[in-house]
Amino acid sequence: MSRNFKNYRLHVRRKAQIFLVRFFGPITFRVLSSSWKVKRTGLENGPENKEEVVYALWHESIPAGVSLHRNKKLCVMISHHPDGEMIEKVAKRFGFLTARGSTTRGGAGGIRKMLQDASKSRGLVITPDGPQGPSHTIAPGLLFVAAVTGRPMLAVGFAASKAWRARRSWDKMIFPKPGAVVGVAYSKPFQVPRNVLEDEEQKNKAVAKLANAFEDAHAQAQALVQNEIS
Repeated sequence: MSRNFKNYRLHVRRKAQIFLVRFFGPITFRVLSSSWKVKRTGLENGPENKEEVVYALWHESIPAGVSLHRNKKLCVMISHHPDGEMIEKVAKRFGFLTARGSTTRGGAGGIRKMLQDASKSRGLVITPDGPQGPSHTIAPGLLFVAAVTGRPMLAVGFAASKAWRARRSWDKMIFPKPGAVVGVAYSKPFQVPRNVLEDEEQKNKAVAKLANAFEDAHAQAQALVQNEIS
C-alpha cells in the first residue's frame, strides 16, 4: 500500500470522525448531561455571576465543562492538535466562541484571537495542560491571557460518581456516565501580574497559585459528590 493512499485514507477517516462528532457529539452530550445530578460550589465565581474572568480547567474535564457551561458567552482556546478540530465543532454548537492556538504551536495567534474576543465574552477559558500534556501540568504561557486582560484567574474542578475514561489518550479524558452525580467547584480568583512572563519569581508564584487553586477546586468537587452519594 502506497504512502499516498495511506495518507488519503487517514484524511478520509479524520473527516468522517469530525462529521460524526459535529452532528452527534452535541446530541450525545446533551442527553448525557440532562441525566446528571449536578452539584456546584463557589457559584459567586461562576459564569452565572457575569464577572469577566479567566477560567482554567484540565484538558480531561472538557466534556463536562463544555456540557455544563453552554451558551454562557465564554471564549475557549482550542489547540491546533488534530483532536482540537473535533472539540471546536462541538464547542461552537454549544455556543462557545473559539480561538485556535496553544503555547506550543500557533500560540500567539490563538492568544490574539482570544484577546480580540474578550470584549464579546464574559469569560475566557484555557486548558493549561493542553494540547498534548503532560496532564495536570501548567504551561506558563497561558497565564499571559489573564495578565494582559487584567482579568482575575480561577480554576474549575470537576468530579463524577461514575465515568468513562479515554484510556488511550494522553489526558485520559473523562466522560461522566448517565445518572452520575457531577460536582463542579469554582476556586477563588486571583490576579496575575502583567509582567508574569518577564519575571521568573512572579511566574513561579502564579503557577503555584493556579496549581493550588486546581487542587482545592477538585477536592471541593469530589467532596460534593461524596456528600451526595454517602
